[in-house]
Amino acid sequence: MAKYALISDIHGNYKALEAFLAYIRENPVDGVIALGDYVTDGPYPERTVKYLREISEKYTCYIIRGNREDYLLNNTDNREGWKPSSANGTLYYTLRRLTQEDMAFLASFPTEREVAIEGCPSLYICHGVPGKVRGNVHEEPGLMEKVLKELAYGCLLGGHSHHQEKAVLYGKTYINPGSLGFAVDNVGRRAQFAILTGSRNGWEAEFKSISYDVEGYLGAFAESGVDELGMTLNKAVKKSLVTGVNYFFKCIVAMDEEAKRTEVRSIAEMPEEAWNRLEERFGL
Repeated sequence: MAKYALISDIHGNYKALEAFLAYIRENPVDGVIALGDYVTDGPYPERTVKYLREISEKYTCYIIRGNREDYLLNNTDNREGWKPSSANGTLYYTLRRLTQEDMAFLASFPTEREVAIEGCPSLYICHGVPGKVRGNVHEEPGLMEKVLKELAYGCLLGGHSHHQEKAVLYGKTYINPGSLGFAVDNVGRRAQFAILTGSRNGWEAEFKSISYDVEGYLGAFAESGVDELGMTLNKAVKKSLVTGVNYFFKCIVAMDEEAKRTEVRSIAEMPEEAWNRLEERFGL
């Protein structure tokens, strides 16, 4: 038997990561599988990277990167012009906080890979879906069916949707541990992950949802200075953390619709006045 902790989508929430580390110290595992999106949406991203380094040194690990890491790695020189704003202020903050060593550490991971663990069937792991790092099986009708039908493995592990999910189709299993740092569960104040148990017969998942120091993490937004840079989307993140409702996604969708309506090329070019209206609309 093999027992692995499965995590994804920390999104800078180092307090949730601390709680997870405390859990696996008290409930030992053989290793950790991590599916990406570790940073960019909260204060002190260097703390999350530090913990991730510690995990990789202490445990047998299979780590990949997600779309948030790719955003940073594709813009190390800030040629996209990130700046203090609701659209990309927190990305700008994260880019400034992480060192070259931090970025090289994140760049060392692939976006997907096979995982072969002795005595168990091989797994395939990705952030979204194979070949599409932002593929969202929760939001895109038919994607789950297509992916599993084409999958050459018996089990696929994916993240990105922030929903704990398990599906069995075509004799194959899809498992999503949910989001460790940004759980979308309509409850809030919880950190999600999964414990995988493997044998020659396959893999089983036990979904976990644990508490963490939410108030300490919320306080760090103002203390760190990220609130002054991230503005509306920071407020959306904080409301999401305490409600379990994805106000971040609601704001992105609403602003994208407004940009199309007003024929603005992207939400990054939308004025702050438009973002401020979203604060009133969603009670941020």
